[in-house]
Amino acid sequence: MSESPAVRSGYLLSSYVREIADVHYGLRCLRLRLSELRPDNREDDVLRAMDSALRPMIQAGKVRVFHLPDSDYLLSFHRDHMDEVRALLIRLRFLVPDDPLNEYFAGPAEEDNPLLQWWRLEDDFSRLRALAEDLEAEVSAGGRPSGGSGAVRAAAREAAAEDERIRAERLGLGTEGEAGASGSDDADTALDPERAMAALLPPLASGPGAAAPLRATGPDARWTRQERPGQSQGRRLKPIDLEILDRLQNGIAGADLSNHVRRQPVCALVGSAPPQPVFSEVFVSIPALQETIAPSIDITANRWLFLHFTEILDHRVLSWLMQEGGRLARTGIAININIPTILSEHFLRFEQVLSAGIHGTVILEVRVEDVFADLEAFAFARDFVHQRGYRLCLDFLSPDRIAMLDRDRMGIDLLKLFWTPGLPRQLETPTGQRVAERLRRGEHGRTILARCDDPAAIALGRSLDITLFQGHHVDRLVSDAEAPPAQDRRR
Repeated sequence: MSESPAVRSGYLLSSYVREIADVHYGLRCLRLRLSELRPDNREDDVLRAMDSALRPMIQAGKVRVFHLPDSDYLLSFHRDHMDEVRALLIRLRFLVPDDPLNEYFAGPAEEDNPLLQWWRLEDDFSRLRALAEDLEAEVSAGGRPSGGSGAVRAAAREAAAEDERIRAERLGLGTEGEAGASGSDDADTALDPERAMAALLPPLASGPGAAAPLRATGPDARWTRQERPGQSQGRRLKPIDLEILDRLQNGIAGADLSNHVRRQPVCALVGSAPPQPVFSEVFVSIPALQETIAPSIDITANRWLFLHFTEILDHRVLSWLMQEGGRLARTGIAININIPTILSEHFLRFEQVLSAGIHGTVILEVRVEDVFADLEAFAFARDFVHQRGYRLCLDFLSPDRIAMLDRDRMGIDLLKLFWTPGLPRQLETPTGQRVAERLRRGEHGRTILARCDDPAAIALGRSLDITLFQGHHVDRLVSDAEAPPAQDRRR
């Protein structure tokens, strides 16, 4: 016998109203007015992704969700789960990033806005009952059996079953539903390549052994000179040169990257709610890869050869994602990538393989120095990926770098600010204070605080109103939230 779908038909709302008639104190209802979104943001692939995002809380018994005939969703839950629902809304927001109403997903709890309508059932139960009665009346008006409340209820159940069957077929679901202001005080420098490059890049040392600022290839991919593989074991590494790079290129071409690909979630943290994964960053662990293919080579010794190495690696990662990316992208992924790679045939092939319906769940993370190295190429790449529904995240940022940037003017969707123990002090400087004010004024909804390795990072992010976090401490919070209760572990 098939099980009920995760999201139920609105025609069953009257049964739910009768169920909670005497026990609705403390319950909240949220009408998510998807009917107000742009038509392209109400297409089947978006609704399918929303069902997938809602399913864990439904299956955990924390929320009931009804799909209304006008495409709105009605969520009912106890007030104790308010923070979890708000974290869920942040995840849903990422499914419709370009909608004019997108910002309202992050609106204050229990404050109505054009997208969210809140009901406190101890005060508004009559409104919920009226909605249920309207849906029952719609069933009767549709020519279904009448002649008493029992017949109407039976007709409602029949209408609900038909509604759920049609919706499941349309969305390709199984019986369980499977399948701000960013103004800058120095905005005129945002697209000035000479001034921006001077401010954003560290000075280049000369010579083949010059230290290279490492490209953003994932949370584990950056290491200091003291942390580089081999050095901690007393090995002397040979600096990379053109001949070695050519050999590495051939080695990567035949390497199995599956053992080196990592995933790390970016999570919404709201109040006391457990972390809500929004998407995952997919990256190659360069330290692990180096230990495998070139344990005696310092591949970061020459900045420009290292950048070329990462472009080669980009191509291999895209090839790997052509096989795995469709499955991963349905839950949202971020990919570290160079601008030249976006403009290459490798990306075109990847783009053609990936289903157009899930482009909006893919975020492309680029480094700020890559952007300003060739602004014309960046502008072309930005317009190209936005036209196809991808989003851009500017990676590896500090307060000083954010102060130099105007996200809106650059056409960037997200910023990734990196936590360091010195970040609180940086935010106390005049520049840091301006950046903190920008974040609190609205940019927090477009900012991820990354490399959060201890609770102090989360505390700082929350003081800036940031809700998106990534890092090893967040990983531990996710693991703790997913662990079974202590009594279950003892069984």
